[in-house]
Parts: sequence; structure tokens; C-alpha cells
Amino acid sequence: MKEWTKIFKALGNDNRLGILKVIERHGELSVKMICQKLDKKVKMVSKHLGILAHMNIVEGEGKLGSVWYKLHPTLRSEVKIILHKFLK
Repeated sequence: MKEWTKIFKALGNDNRLGILKVIERHGELSVKMICQKLDKKVKMVSKHLGILAHMNIVEGEGKLGSVWYKLHPTLRSEVKIILHKFLK
């Protein structure tokens, strides 16, 4: 139960939901691309990506001089289903 509380707390933010929506829609994006799609500043997006990464909701990988994010490969299937339905 405590794990679900943490997950929903991490998802309880409009900025993080927006980030997840573009990642879910495009698969994998660099921080710069996420910022452009949301018209947000790098500092804010990076902060929220850090929170999502800490919760193992997204995973970042450094390549091509940037960090690219995607949904975490070990993300619980129930969370993926919730995200997919909720972020449509």
C-alpha cells in the first residue's frame, strides 16, 4: 500500500503528468525535446524528471550529449495501464 501512495503522490502534479504524457506519446525524448513540447524551462523539467526517476517511473540514459528519458522498463504493468488511460 505504501508503494502506491508514493506512486500517486509522484503523479499528483500537473507538470509531472505533462512530462509523462509526452514521454508516453513519443516513447523516448531528450530533456530539451520535453521542454520544447511543454514550453517549459530545463530547470523545472529536470527537477520533475528527477522525482519521476527516483520513483522508477521513468529512466534516463545519457547519449548524444543529453539525457534521454523513457518510461522505466520495470514499471508495474498496473501503473502503465493507469498512465495510458489517464493521459489519453
